[in-house]
Amino acid sequence: MAYCSVFLYRVPRRKAEAFVQALRPIMKLFEDAGCLSDELLRPKDMTAKFGGASLPSAVELANDEELWIEIAKFKDASHMKDVHSHVAKNPDLEKLHSRFDLLISGKEVYHAEFESLRPQP
Repeated sequence: MAYCSVFLYRVPRRKAEAFVQALRPIMKLFEDAGCLSDELLRPKDMTAKFGGASLPSAVELANDEELWIEIAKFKDASHMKDVHSHVAKNPDLEKLHSRFDLLISGKEVYHAEFESLRPQP
């Protein structure tokens, strides 16, 4: 089974490129520590479709903000905890996070964990 840690970030449009540059080194720490994959998704078309509600309105996104999504994939919850424990010991983590925290709106990060229903081969 796959286990995913999903983050939604509110990012001011004018800081989007700096946000990407600040998040990439943090994502690399997780990949180097054994995360199966870590993907950052940029907003494309955020309009409500197919009878669903709009994500930007659900999180009350301001007009000058974008909603970015990060999906980190692990073997299972235990694997995720092991990777986080390894990353937490990295001396660069605090410096990287402090730079990153300055680029998101109101320090509001949404997080949830999901488990795949399909068994992994």
